[in-house]
Amino acid sequence: MRSTATLMLACALLTLSFCGGSVEERKDVLLEAIQSMDDVLDTPLSRGRTLYSRYCSVCHGTQGLGDGFNAFNLTPPPRNFTDSSFVVRLDTAAVIETITNGGASVGLSPSMPPWGRTLTARDIELLSRYVFYLGGLTTQ
Repeated sequence: MRSTATLMLACALLTLSFCGGSVEERKDVLLEAIQSMDDVLDTPLSRGRTLYSRYCSVCHGTQGLGDGFNAFNLTPPPRNFTDSSFVVRLDTAAVIETITNGGASVGLSPSMPPWGRTLTARDIELLSRYVFYLGGLTTQ
């Protein structure tokens, strides 16, 4: 697996070196290669993304905008995790508590289900890290 990731990164770097495009185009090529490599290596970020996609995106949206398929059915609407002004006020323990025991357990929306019996503690930690990632932050 690592050799595949190394090969992908090498190809991306070669493409960049021969690419006559703008800096933004080259940046996009490199970011795409890194994301592909991330999936191959199954890093904590890619695992968090996979869990988020499976358990959270239906309400919070694939990009964390609070615009998931089920969002229009919920009052209050799901949080927008890309809003760094909201995410910066969170700490890891609060996010883990919310994911584990549901929104009602921390005075938030009762529509947020508890995932503590479905997910492992490690999975919940990775999900919490991914929430911070969506907000452009590292864990607090």
